[in-house]
Amino acid sequence: MFLETKNLTHIYMPGTPFQVKALQNVTLSIKRGEFIGIIGETGSGKSTLVQHFNGLLKPSAGRVLFERQNIWQEGFNLQKLRSRVALLFQFPEHQLFEETVFKDVAFGPRNLGLSGAELKKRVFHSLQTVGLDYENYKERSPLNLSGGEKRRVALAGILAMQPEVIILDEPTAGMDPAGRRNLLAQIKKMHRDQKLTVILVTHSMEDASRLAEKLFVFARGKKVLQGTPAEVFNSAAVVKEIGLDLPPLTELLQKLKTGKHHHLRTDLFSIKDVGREILHHFKKD
Repeated sequence: MFLETKNLTHIYMPGTPFQVKALQNVTLSIKRGEFIGIIGETGSGKSTLVQHFNGLLKPSAGRVLFERQNIWQEGFNLQKLRSRVALLFQFPEHQLFEETVFKDVAFGPRNLGLSGAELKKRVFHSLQTVGLDYENYKERSPLNLSGGEKRRVALAGILAMQPEVIILDEPTAGMDPAGRRNLLAQIKKMHRDQKLTVILVTHSMEDASRLAEKLFVFARGKKVLQGTPAEVFNSAAVVKEIGLDLPPLTELLQKLKTGKHHHLRTDLFSIKDVGREILHHFKKD
């Protein structure tokens, strides 16, 4: 297995009156190349979980394994792990600080010792991957870009490190609908074209259902559901009990699946597929 947790528990401020158990005995596994969605309400433990994947947080109990090695065992190279497992925090544009887009994207690779043609190649390909034309953006100040452009520059900076896993913690938070759609389309294309392992932390059931191959659902620090989007959202009662909404299209299909339409599929998540399914069943009426 590529990335795993075994009975992972994390306690903030242990032994104090402010002690909080953010994660409780979480066991999960992620295969190389998967697109994973991690969903749950605020405070469910999602962000705490993903900060364990590259060693930013140390477990209070349990283990985190990368390629079957405990990342906290003596001799494990955490610095190398963080170049292979990259984490993009919420509002990453606040971390842009260089004079030009080129310098910002080049910051990580330059710290790895790259320079010259190889460095330029990394920056070029990373900007192109996130949909920003190299020649048009390389000399621009990142501070003068739109919110969506800043978010993509920050993502390009991570891609320039050539990680194998990219963790995106609420990457569309605060974005307008058009910017949100564009960024998510770039992330999906990046996953498809580069075969990266992508872990998306999101509040959006719609995004999770459309993009991810497998979902982990969290509530109060515990993993309460896992499976394909269809498997998870077919457990509608559990999803709603923990305070989450079903994706709007899934809810529509489940409401329509009555009487003679009991064969209506509910495991479809794009507007095109859902429309085709509804037309197929209701044109017989």
